[in-house]
Amino acid sequence: MNTTLTAPQRVLDESTSQDAVSTTLQLNAPRTALLDRIALRIALKLLLWSTRPPDHSDAVARALRHQELRREREQRELRWELQRHFTHI
Repeated sequence: MNTTLTAPQRVLDESTSQDAVSTTLQLNAPRTALLDRIALRIALKLLLWSTRPPDHSDAVARALRHQELRREREQRELRWELQRHFTHI
């Protein structure tokens, strides 16, 4: 296996300071445009908003109303059964 490096290596000497290297890297760093950053923030907020848990208040109200109607029907049927039973005596 050949481990010889073929590309020239950059060596930091005393003439090249660490500050100069970091400044060069910061100047060459790509910067995201303001419009793109705003669009990304809006997209993130929409994504978080769309994945929120649903509001179950309507479903709970429907279930309670259904339970109340079922209870009223059972009471009517019980009264009807009692009335039917005692009127035949």
